[in-house]
Amino acid sequence: MALFGLVACLTAGCCLGTGQFSVKADANGKYWFVDPQGKQFLSIGINDILPEPPRPKPNTQYYNPVINQFKGDFNAWKKDVFKILQEAGFNTLGAWSDGRLYDGPIYGTVCLYVASHEKNRCLEGLRPGFEERIKKNAQIILDIYPHMDNVFGVYLDNEMAWYGHAAWGDIPNYTLLESALLLPKEDSAHQAAANFLKKRYGSADAMSKAWGKPLASWDDLTFDYARSSVNKESLDARTVFIAFAADAFFKTACDTVRRILPGKLILGTRFADYAPEPVIAACGRYCDVISFNNYRVTPAADSDMLARYWLWGGKKPLMVTEYAWRAKENSSGNPNSGGAGAVVQTQAQRAQNYSCYLEDLLSYPMVIGAHWFEFADQSPQGRWDGENSNYGIVDIHHRPYKELLAAMKKTNAGIETLHARSDRQAPQSLPQPKAVIFEPGQYPGRPPFIDVLNTPPAGEPELYHAPDAQIDLKKEADCLVISFDTGKEWGCGVLFFGPKEFANAASPVHAADMGGYSAIELDAVIGTNIVFDLFVDEAGIGPINAASYDTSGGDDGEGFLIPSIQGKQQRQVYRLELKNLEPRTNWGNQKGARKVDVHSIKGMSLFFHGGQGKDQIKVYSLKWVR
Repeated sequence: MALFGLVACLTAGCCLGTGQFSVKADANGKYWFVDPQGKQFLSIGINDILPEPPRPKPNTQYYNPVINQFKGDFNAWKKDVFKILQEAGFNTLGAWSDGRLYDGPIYGTVCLYVASHEKNRCLEGLRPGFEERIKKNAQIILDIYPHMDNVFGVYLDNEMAWYGHAAWGDIPNYTLLESALLLPKEDSAHQAAANFLKKRYGSADAMSKAWGKPLASWDDLTFDYARSSVNKESLDARTVFIAFAADAFFKTACDTVRRILPGKLILGTRFADYAPEPVIAACGRYCDVISFNNYRVTPAADSDMLARYWLWGGKKPLMVTEYAWRAKENSSGNPNSGGAGAVVQTQAQRAQNYSCYLEDLLSYPMVIGAHWFEFADQSPQGRWDGENSNYGIVDIHHRPYKELLAAMKKTNAGIETLHARSDRQAPQSLPQPKAVIFEPGQYPGRPPFIDVLNTPPAGEPELYHAPDAQIDLKKEADCLVISFDTGKEWGCGVLFFGPKEFANAASPVHAADMGGYSAIELDAVIGTNIVFDLFVDEAGIGPINAASYDTSGGDDGEGFLIPSIQGKQQRQVYRLELKNLEPRTNWGNQKGARKVDVHSIKGMSLFFHGGQGKDQIKVYSLKWVR
């Protein structure tokens, strides 16, 4: 359908692809998609089925089979694509597939981008005229997809920045609220955020007291002011605002899309892994399915994530819309240095991982689909954003990865039977974090305290910071001066290693056995405008999605913290009891035993949240104490 025809159709109120698709649970509590003929199915799909990648970089090798392998015959390529897909048991065209494939024999999905590609599109529901913009943006996308009969559902968007600063990574004081306040004051989303706070607190003075930060008048309510507080009340206010913004987005978007495309399911927004709880709840209220992208290291479903999405989302069925493994062994020459997900050695491992993961994932009664990313390998020299990975089921020369496809065929053939017969139950409760176990041990021969400022350490203090932050150390006669600019991203910190005399020889470099000590005492001058966290990390710590952790020291790579310690302005001894440590949820092994392995400690950090600006503290001593 030409664009002008689609516009006229939508203006007149007529519908596209009116066949009624639905999602239903059977008598055994197993969820399924159901097509207009009453056939139930699981959506097993492939993303990005395209005859060439979007925006290929000049002078690079990339997948272009219509020209290179099919002598310019698009239909010959199309026929071969369907042969590959159907022989392997795939029944769905995933997101971003070529619109000319949708008149074929298998189901389809389409990503509408209802808020276009605006950086702050999570806030669009707070701006007037959102409904009209949805219609306009939908028209642009749907013009590319004239064949809608086999399309069972649409995504509203992909990997939106629901964390405010980004699509993933929780920074407690850089949320949608701060993102709104960063916008010009004439922006309706900025006004909505300001009005939300004015209504919540009534006066600038009341907000100042609640947030623990001076606010002379509402004119001083800025992005920088909002970033400066991380106390409980400010965190609670952010959660309420996130819920407000998410509800406005999903309600308007779903109501509008259902008027445009009745009979089509709304499949969520393809969350980039996790999203804040109130966003998932809003998605569940208004969408038919909650979709999310989930690249795994191990080929097993993330049971904690599934439980949270299922229960936070009001028990709406779930679909994984991106997952994959890449292999060093590939026929495109992919270096796999750019892209998400784990890299394995061989195509045999990719094949094994596919089978293990899909069978585990679809054994859950509320999971109704999974889409592999993607059909063809990326350019070994990098696609438009630099990704250069072996994601494909075919290489850049349209040669199938036979071992992978054989595993896909075998697994896909039995997946609906497995789903129907599985005795696995849907989660009934949210995963509860294990309480942190801290046992200092006796160590009677150790001194009552160790001051890491005056004891030879296992290594020089390690400074770390966000790209826009700075941190420096200066030794003065009686203290250590820590000067910092926290920047506007995640912030900065300094890690102090344990004493050399307690080194654990089996652990990675700098690790120490800190058994016998039960608290940290920090003697310092820290201004009341400064909030910091204390981190205590085990020697093998690494990113949360690391393929493995260095366990040579006998620890399991976990991190712990005491959060949100407020400065007192005058010189003060802060005694921080290690029995009060909590798990670090954004760094370290999330599957560890939740026990502080005191015999293998990398060190302790003072961490300063981003958004607090420039300042300095004076540290007179930093002790491990009994």
